[in-house]
Amino acid sequence: METNNLNHTNNEYDYIIAHPSYEVNQIFMSLGFRETVITNNQVENKNFYIISGKDISIQKESVFKYENTTIIFHEQDKMLLRVNDRWNKNKISSFITNPEPPKELYQELKQTLKNYIEFQREAIYGIITAWIIATYFHRCFHAFPFLFIYGKKQSGKSRFLDLLERLSFNAMKVKGVSVASLADSIDGVRGTFLNDQAEELSNKKNTEILGILSDSYTIGGGKRRIVNMSNKGRRIIEFETFGPKAFASIKEIDSDLRDRCIEITMLRAIKEYPYPDAYLPIWNDLRDRLYRLLFTRWHRVRELYQETGKDVSHRVKELWRPLESILQLENVPSEEMKEIKGFFLESMQETQNELSEYEIKLFETLQEILKGKGKEILTITDIAENLKSDYSTMDEKEKKRFQIWIGKIVKQLSLYDKPVGRKDGKRAYEFSVDRIDSIYQRYITMTIDDHCPIPVMVSHKSSQKNAPDHVTIGMSDLVEDENIPEKEIEI
Repeated sequence: METNNLNHTNNEYDYIIAHPSYEVNQIFMSLGFRETVITNNQVENKNFYIISGKDISIQKESVFKYENTTIIFHEQDKMLLRVNDRWNKNKISSFITNPEPPKELYQELKQTLKNYIEFQREAIYGIITAWIIATYFHRCFHAFPFLFIYGKKQSGKSRFLDLLERLSFNAMKVKGVSVASLADSIDGVRGTFLNDQAEELSNKKNTEILGILSDSYTIGGGKRRIVNMSNKGRRIIEFETFGPKAFASIKEIDSDLRDRCIEITMLRAIKEYPYPDAYLPIWNDLRDRLYRLLFTRWHRVRELYQETGKDVSHRVKELWRPLESILQLENVPSEEMKEIKGFFLESMQETQNELSEYEIKLFETLQEILKGKGKEILTITDIAENLKSDYSTMDEKEKKRFQIWIGKIVKQLSLYDKPVGRKDGKRAYEFSVDRIDSIYQRYITMTIDDHCPIPVMVSHKSSQKNAPDHVTIGMSDLVEDENIPEKEIEI
C-alpha cells in the first residue's frame, strides 16, 4: 500500500509507487480507468491511465518511465471504475487533443443545482457547488469537510445525495456501512462516499466504523489495518479512508463525526422540481468539464491551498481551506465568497463541540469568584456553593451528583492550574483568572478576522433564548445532560 505523502519518490531507486485510481504528487497527477476491449477475439478488461505533468497523455502500462522516474501503479486487488460510468473515451481523446480548462464551471454547476433542488439560502448553492468541485481535487488537500444532510422524511435528502452521486468525484451511494464498502469506495477508487440513512451509524455494532469515519477527514488520519475473517480464511486488509463524504439522516449523527461536517438542514420543497435521473446527458457533460478542470488546474489549486485559511484557526481552518481554494480558483466574486463563508462559519458553530449553557454558567461563576484576586484555592464544594444559590438546601445525593458534574468539567477542560492538597478536608485546586479567561475564549469565539470575532452559539440542546438573567440549574436538567457520568466518582 502506498504512503499518503504527496511525494512518493525514493531517491535511492528513483521510482514512485502510485495509486492506480487517483494520484497527486510533486511530479504528476493521474486518474485510472477500466475499459472493455477485444483482443484476439477475446473480451477482457484493461486499465489505462491519464497523466498530467508537463503535458497530458494516456498510458496503458502499469509500470513505465516518466521523465527520469519509474512509475509503478500499484493495482493489487483494486478494480478501477469503468470509464463509461463516469467519463467517455471519445471525450478524453478530444480533451487530450485540446487540453483547455472549462470556463464558468462554478456558475454552470450552481445553476444546475438550482434546477433540481431547493435549498433555504443562496449561499448553500455556492458552498455545495464549491464542495462538488473540491471532491475532484481532494488529493491536493490535507483535510476535507464532510456534509451532514439533516431533515425529516421526504425533505429532499435522497435527492440531494443523488445529485452528489451524479456530479462528485468517483461517487458511490450506499445504505448502511461495512468495512468492505469503505475499502471498495474509498480506498479502491478514492471516491466520494455518500451514506444514506446514516442514523444507523449510531448503532453500537458500528462503533469501529464510526471511529474510522471520524478520523478520515484528514489525509493522515484514515489509514486502517484490519483482519478480515471469511470462509476463505484469515486475511489482513490495509486501506485508507481519507476522502469526501456526505451523510444523510433523519436524526442527529455522532458528535465526533458531526464536528467534521458542514450541516445542511433540508425542508420539504415549496414547488416541484424535475428528478435528476441518472440517464440524463447533462451529468456526463458536467463530469467531462470537471475532469478537464482537474487535469488543467491541479497545479494552481495546490498553490492556492498554501495561502488559504489565514483568518480562521484549528479544525475550522482545516475544513474551510479546500472550499476557499476552489472559490478562488473559479474567481467567485468577493461578496458571494463572504456570504458562503458566513454560512460555513454558522454551520461550524452548530457542529463543533461548543459549550453548553451550564458550562458557560460554570465559567462565569469562576470568573466572578476570581474577580480582583488573580488566584484562589478552591474545592469543588466551594464552586458548587457559588454556582447554585440553593446548594445548602439540597439533599446529600443531589449535592454529590452536582459535585460530580462540576468535577468532571473542571478536569475535562483543565480549568485549574494545579492541585494543592486539601482544604477543609476536601481536595483543593489553585485556579487563576488568566487561565479561566484563556480557556473560555478558546471556546466562546470563532475568529473570522482580527476585527470580527463571531461568538460561538450555545448548544441547541440547551438554548438560552427564553432563559432568565441568572440561569437556574435544576437537578432534573443535569440528570439529562450528556455530561453526567453514569457512575459516581470521588471529588
